[in-house]
Amino acid sequence: MGFFDWVLYILIALGVLLLMITIHEAGHYTAGKILKFKINEFAIGFGKPFYKKTKKNGEVFSIRFLPLGGFCAFEGEDEDKPASKGAFNNQPVWKRLIVLFMGPFFNFLSAILFAIILLLNFGYADKVVLTKVEVPNSMTGQEQNWLMEGDLILKVNGVDCDFVTDNYFVNMIKVYDFGEEFSVTVRRNGQEITLQNIKKTAWQEFSSKGDATYGKLFTLDGTNYNYTIVYNAETAKYQIVKIANGSITDRYDIEDGLAKIDKQTIRADYTVTGADPAVITDLNMSYSVIGVTTKNYTYSFFEALGYSFLFCIKWAWKILMILWLLITFQLPITQLGGTITTIAFLAESTHASFANLLLLFPLISINLAVFNLLPFPALDGARMVFVGIEGIRGKPISRKVESMIHFVGLIILFSFVLIVDILHFVL
Repeated sequence: MGFFDWVLYILIALGVLLLMITIHEAGHYTAGKILKFKINEFAIGFGKPFYKKTKKNGEVFSIRFLPLGGFCAFEGEDEDKPASKGAFNNQPVWKRLIVLFMGPFFNFLSAILFAIILLLNFGYADKVVLTKVEVPNSMTGQEQNWLMEGDLILKVNGVDCDFVTDNYFVNMIKVYDFGEEFSVTVRRNGQEITLQNIKKTAWQEFSSKGDATYGKLFTLDGTNYNYTIVYNAETAKYQIVKIANGSITDRYDIEDGLAKIDKQTIRADYTVTGADPAVITDLNMSYSVIGVTTKNYTYSFFEALGYSFLFCIKWAWKILMILWLLITFQLPITQLGGTITTIAFLAESTHASFANLLLLFPLISINLAVFNLLPFPALDGARMVFVGIEGIRGKPISRKVESMIHFVGLIILFSFVLIVDILHFVL
């Protein structure tokens, strides 16, 4: 990716991040307006403003030079006895809790909306549909007892396919040895069916670099053939297979890099140096799942509408699980990334495919919602804790003490984000 491409995709990434932050601050702002709080400023970004507009009611809208955050400034947030009736700390506890909660809540609501769009258009990788199936010779005449094209995979050996536990179909199959039996539960023609005695027959599909699409033309010695390459673990041989109407019609064994196709001996443009298919050079393995190809299941509108909330709840739970693994040192800190890492990841993902943004939108929104509800100083969750303590005690903790705690928390937070960014790129 060239320099100007990097600049473009980084700008897109910053735009995405600012959108999520703006949605968050809009939650605070909307709740504040409804509950009659006095709002001084709504700002996108940090630092010195380069655009500033003051409304008739005195509210300031600004866009600032550092596009890494934003804020909604309420009157009298850090004062013990602010003079204004609409000041933040003059409002009842329940109102303040609502205003603080609405930032993360808006992020979660937007995540649901983005999830609906994602599920409608691309689905998600934990629910897959079979698009091509290689039926073993032993199942000829009993195809209904084997996997079929159009099957929606639900379970493997009774375990649900679920991204929270990383139970993706491909990963679940990998744990079984060749020839080992297991069951697969599918939805077929509206009915849930459990297929017993499925064996890992291990057809491993390959395609040339830059083209991982099954059934495309495959070039051998400069000639285009309507073939692709497979490794058959049952016979321990590589084969070139002919594709017609999406199905394998002919097979040709490859031995010592040679294959006979249409009575002509040709040499494949790769080198086999061992039994492991991973040693093939200049090829990419596209899948290794018991002779099938899969695609994400795309949901109908009402399915997406119904599942979007649970989808977001699952992701929130997964994020909390990851945080627990980090806190208990079961996951290295290098797996984390700060703001710079997030921007770089967004840029790379967008460069790979704009469709990736449909996945990243709900994930970033949920991350912001969960992260801001944590009871860490400077975050909404900690501010809610202080307001809650005030409601229980009947009086607030010293505003100066609270402000100092939030300030120290903010410094620690920024330092931590900077450190994980450095570690992510250096290690």
